[in-house]
Amino acid sequence: MIRLAFALAATITMLAGCGLKGDLDRPVPLFGNPPNEGPNDPRTIKAREEAEAKRKADQDAAQRAARDSTNTQPAIEMPDRKQ
Repeated sequence: MIRLAFALAATITMLAGCGLKGDLDRPVPLFGNPPNEGPNDPRTIKAREEAEAKRKADQDAAQRAARDSTNTQPAIEMPDRKQ
């Protein structure tokens, strides 16, 4: 009876660990720099996002500079009023 209970507990424990649950990600290496895995590599994705953000910021700055340079008007001098 004890052997049966032990075998049943061991079987349930082993079966509980079977199967894949959720998305499995490759763990971060403990040391070194692994080779780039292409377009799906997290480092590639991050670099692409940073480059896109920089390009957008540069484009916005250029648009602001162009808008500011076209909106500048010469100062209007008011004639002195003498009473």
